[in-house]
Amino acid sequence: MLLCAAAFTACNEDFPAWDEPQSQAQDADAAAYGLTLTPAAESNIVMDNASETVKLVSIAANDEIIAKYVLKSVTVNEQTIAAQIEDGNVVVSAALLDSLVQATTFDRSATPHALAVTTELAGVLTSGEAIPVTASTTATLTPSANTPVKDPKGYAMLGQWQGWNPAEPTWMTEVEPGIYQAEVTTTDEQNWFKFYQGSGFDAADFTWDDVALGCAVNGDESSPNLLVWANDPRYGKFESPVIAGAATYVVTLDMNKFYYKYELKEKKYYVVGDAQGWSNSDKSCLFYPMGSNQYTYTTKWTNQWSLKIWDEDTFGNWDAAWGGVNGSTDATGSLVNSNAGAFGPNEAGGWYTLVINMGTKTYEWTAIDEPAEFTAIGIIGGFNDWAADVDMTQLEKAPHNWRAQLTLNSDTELKFRANHDWAVNWGGDSSAEINEDVYYVAPGGDNIKVPAGTYDVFFNDITGRFNIVKVQ
Repeated sequence: MLLCAAAFTACNEDFPAWDEPQSQAQDADAAAYGLTLTPAAESNIVMDNASETVKLVSIAANDEIIAKYVLKSVTVNEQTIAAQIEDGNVVVSAALLDSLVQATTFDRSATPHALAVTTELAGVLTSGEAIPVTASTTATLTPSANTPVKDPKGYAMLGQWQGWNPAEPTWMTEVEPGIYQAEVTTTDEQNWFKFYQGSGFDAADFTWDDVALGCAVNGDESSPNLLVWANDPRYGKFESPVIAGAATYVVTLDMNKFYYKYELKEKKYYVVGDAQGWSNSDKSCLFYPMGSNQYTYTTKWTNQWSLKIWDEDTFGNWDAAWGGVNGSTDATGSLVNSNAGAFGPNEAGGWYTLVINMGTKTYEWTAIDEPAEFTAIGIIGGFNDWAADVDMTQLEKAPHNWRAQLTLNSDTELKFRANHDWAVNWGGDSSAEINEDVYYVAPGGDNIKVPAGTYDVFFNDITGRFNIVKVQ
């Protein structure tokens, strides 16, 4: 839809001298001729009663020697759209605007969406001289109110992973009002599925598509994607979406905005290579999560065969290790776990940050300056009265990465600091709370809240990133 909305630049007439300074007057002349652009009367669009085309911008001028107008471009929310001039107005397709709004906001709810409109045109004088004007105006668009009513029994999924069996649906959990999630484990490269209203499973005969929700294009693998339903005012009917790839995913269905997405479930990933001696049992080099299935590790890397990657489920299985092209030193590349090779940064012995994206299966190396050295990194907090550091051990072959095991007898707050002093210290962001499922938060200056338990703690003094992983 976005391509449809953005791929065309429409002008009702070309003006060949637009970019030739000798043929156009100065910008200030637009005011002299009273050439102005303002929101048109139809610029607040409600799709339930909108005409096929709508007047988006009104053109005005107070000098009769402007013979015609030439349209150069119209952008809506920074997307160029097709438009034309009719009777002193810039006119666009209402459906095109609706598609653009939905494709850029992933919000099909019947709420007004703000439109920022930029119009470039020229008034052409009888002499042939062009008076250019560029103006920013505003508008709104409200999608159709013909949307599904929230099902009181929630939603479930049927798909290839469960054999399309309505007797054993994958039920979704309402994690926020109107927002549902489910975890699915797929086994194929293309995994077809649909969403279903929970009440539909009460019927003696399962009604299949009477209670189903899908997408606009059959087999669409896009994530996020717009939700489509029976008798949809925009698409008419729905099709079956696809989850691409064999893995464990978290699927989110938003019945407030009417879209869905699927994301790889986050796992723990480990560096295996020079940093830990190519051991199939040493888990000292745990990647630091960044969220959205991105992970990072910063240190001094040895050579172009520095590492491969293991996840928590396949650690020790060389056939399941992730890697790249063997010996590659490219700054960016793709990750594979079939015949994967060891890879590394461009400069042997250089300081680099490696970021891996396990959603897109890609990696990126970024060179950094040689960091400052600290004689000690300690953990300090309420558990030791903020008085005595628990010293961490720096990894010999992955400098500036530190590790310790910590037992907390009660819930507490803690931070990291350098050299047994508060001059340099690290914490988490304002949501810095660790629990059974969350073992990291973004770096920041706040105390980190940690419940009682025994933890493996990992810390990088270059980036301030940390992992606090409960020992099972």
